[in-house]
Amino acid sequence: MNQAAAIIALLLLLALAILASIGVSLIQAPSSLKSDGNSINVLPANVVWSKNYGGPNDDRAFYTITAGDGYLVVGSTKSIVLNTIAGWALRIDSNGNKVWNKTFLEGLGTELRFAINLTDGFLLVGNEFLASGNINGYLAKIDFQGALVWKTVLDERETSKLFSAISTPEGFLLVGQSQNSGNQSNILAVKIDQNGNKIWDKNYCDIGAASARTAASSPDGDYVVAGYTNPDEQGDCHFILLKIDVSGNLIWNQTYVEPGSQEAHSMTRAPDGFVIVGDSQSNGTDIHALVMKVNFDGDLLWVKTVGGGKADSPAYVTSAENGGYLVAGFTFSWGAGNRDFWLFRIDDSGRVLWSCTQGDPGYQEAYNVMQTGPNQYVMTGWTDPPGQPDLIGKAQYDFYIVKLSYSQNNNGLTSFQLIGFAIIAIGLLAATLLVFFNIRNSEQT
Repeated sequence: MNQAAAIIALLLLLALAILASIGVSLIQAPSSLKSDGNSINVLPANVVWSKNYGGPNDDRAFYTITAGDGYLVVGSTKSIVLNTIAGWALRIDSNGNKVWNKTFLEGLGTELRFAINLTDGFLLVGNEFLASGNINGYLAKIDFQGALVWKTVLDERETSKLFSAISTPEGFLLVGQSQNSGNQSNILAVKIDQNGNKIWDKNYCDIGAASARTAASSPDGDYVVAGYTNPDEQGDCHFILLKIDVSGNLIWNQTYVEPGSQEAHSMTRAPDGFVIVGDSQSNGTDIHALVMKVNFDGDLLWVKTVGGGKADSPAYVTSAENGGYLVAGFTFSWGAGNRDFWLFRIDDSGRVLWSCTQGDPGYQEAYNVMQTGPNQYVMTGWTDPPGQPDLIGKAQYDFYIVKLSYSQNNNGLTSFQLIGFAIIAIGLLAATLLVFFNIRNSEQT
């Protein structure tokens, strides 16, 4: 082979390698998450372990806290008490193996939405459903083995639904919504002591529809409550923050109006304020995650929209190790199936650092995340029962708990891009060797 032929072969090999690389990237590379010009690949999470818990009917997990060297998971079940929704508390070890489980039932049915660690057990927060269609807030204290210590039912108005709580020096602050007949609903805050006795209860935003979903302590000892409001009941909802003192007196409230409609779901305290997450939707488009940061006075510092080409919803935010925040929810834009667990991390300016998903061809929905170590996370929610394709989308879910880590390639090249570059490198090597041996043979002849 002469030198001209070698050069032609070299060019052909390079062209083939580049085309192969582009083809691999276009066909197999994951789609990117976009947030205010910030684009990052969304890759499948690395699964440490995953567990399903449940029976033949609908079982939904809402929240997980640490419990010794394992976890306590709370939610609701229709599989244990026949034809009845019951609150379900499940304790598992660090590998997801069941230690014990307990059910709680008041009225026509009960759900558990939240839990708090205590020095001598756990506080469970949920709701009691009545035959009349009304709802009462439900609280239970249990010991470390799940035995009931005391319980309290909050009969506030026709509906008093609880979503979450925080510990206070006197006891606990509970937040949710209250409602009389009709569509009007108010933000509800209730203070109870360590034994479940009510200290005070207050309603806020008594015009239109409003609901509280989460609360946090302020550095001065007061409380900040986050939710959403729709004053005329016809237009869009918007994030709302209320600051109240230890007696429930309103100090200030702020409504944050962004294009479209927003509903806040979760909040966590930051070193200089609070980070809030919720849904945002405008002009009939798909739902996206809205992440907002305010200072301790409620002044807006920044707001970001995060999402893909389909519906993506955040349900929970918490502080991450070494700074920044973790946001958990579910996504239709990425993942392995119809709807997957979705986890992303942002820095203190709202920039997305990485994002990953976990799921299968069915439906999964995440409502909570905890960081359990460097690049180790436990997510909680529910899933379609595995191996039963006839139940996909039939709302007969199982508790779904996953321990995972994110793909290290998220912050750099994707694995598919690396494959493409490897093909280029092999092509260059082959072409170089071809030229070398051609020149050598020419010199020898």
